[in-house]
Amino acid sequence: MRLWSFLFAIILLSYPASISTREEIDWSHERDQTLLLLQQLIRINTTNPPGNERAAALHLQKLLESDGIETRILDVAPGRANLYARLKGDGSRRPIILLSHTDVVAADEPAWTVAPFSGELRDGYVYGRGATDMKATAAVHATLLRMLKRQAVPLKRDVILLAVADEEAGGLGAEAMVRDHLDLIRDAEFLLNEGDVAYIKDGKLQQFGVDVMEKAALWLRITAKGPAGHASIPLPDSSVNRLLAALERLKEWQPPIQVPTAVSIGYRALSPRESDPFLRAAYSDLEKALQDPASRDKLLSDQTLNAQVRNTVTITGLQGSDKVNVIPNKAWAQVDVRLLPGETPEGFLATMRKVLADPTLDIEVLEGSTPTGSNPDTELMQAIRRVAARHDPGIPVIPTMLTSSTDSPTFRRVGITAYGFEPFKLDDGELGRAHGNDERVSVENIGFALRFLYEVLLEMN
Repeated sequence: MRLWSFLFAIILLSYPASISTREEIDWSHERDQTLLLLQQLIRINTTNPPGNERAAALHLQKLLESDGIETRILDVAPGRANLYARLKGDGSRRPIILLSHTDVVAADEPAWTVAPFSGELRDGYVYGRGATDMKATAAVHATLLRMLKRQAVPLKRDVILLAVADEEAGGLGAEAMVRDHLDLIRDAEFLLNEGDVAYIKDGKLQQFGVDVMEKAALWLRITAKGPAGHASIPLPDSSVNRLLAALERLKEWQPPIQVPTAVSIGYRALSPRESDPFLRAAYSDLEKALQDPASRDKLLSDQTLNAQVRNTVTITGLQGSDKVNVIPNKAWAQVDVRLLPGETPEGFLATMRKVLADPTLDIEVLEGSTPTGSNPDTELMQAIRRVAARHDPGIPVIPTMLTSSTDSPTFRRVGITAYGFEPFKLDDGELGRAHGNDERVSVENIGFALRFLYEVLLEMN
């Protein structure tokens, strides 16, 4: 008996941790604990501005410390703080960071069918502002640390949790981490953040998208000046007229097409799954297809694809006089520009001034950064692929480029490979709720994401 016991122990030890440990977990219990935490986080109103993220950080800190996990509250402004937590490994491999943000955008409460900060559970969904963007991921990350700690999983890498402030309005929390607390994360190799998801199209899982690069936001205010006067006597050279003329030129401008590597690779991977023969051929060599005028027009009618292959310019606000009968001496527009990797704010602005064709316009940069990207072929990507293949065989894991922006570029600047990946299975309708009305996440998605990311962490250790 002793010999057989010894041999059985040897066999168990020979199995990967991802197999032997997984069978011991009560996944329904862990999912329900994550759901409860998500509801608690939603009920902490962290609308930005003003943020109030310190309250959320303290809530997470108390929970993690109840399991003996090292934490720190890192204040970044009055009432605003990041949470840092670290689970130690043996140090033989470099750490991985689980990044989330705890601030949320404003909610138009009358337009919701539930109270936006109620965390109401209804018909298999948790509703509330931040449910998907991104308190569900913060809750999943916290549960993952607690599970790893309670099970005493032998880790080669430290696992670091960061729940930061102000992602929705400027990135104050992420910037504070690299500016004031770089010593806490300097040794990290990888980072998992918000970004892409498991994308559902026409009711079917199409892909696991992993954001490896993203466009950079360049936010501008364009101001025109001119003579003021009474509106009963029109002034052709008024500030409003000159601004509108320049904006019309900007609106009609089509920036040149550029196909980023991640976009090309991603569409090529999707090509075999396309039922439309035209799209199947075009996706297999996107750059070539976009060189043909007829194919280009058809392809770029897809606004998402259009935004993935060119710099985009969106006029989002206009301001002139606040009196209907007064011609103002100043009028301005706010413009949201998104830059492709390889572009710089300075280079784009030089081109845009030529398009505006009015050298007297003032252009103020409200926020600007340079696009960033990470290597799409890493151990972390391979780990995600192995886990995806176990759960959904045949569904491709595709490197993608976000047309929006997150906190990932801040950490890429200090040499950390950052991927945007949340394994929630979502279609366009669900994705559109994130900054819209009735934001929600399903109970099923919480359970799936928790298990998926747990297995990824085991694969990485």
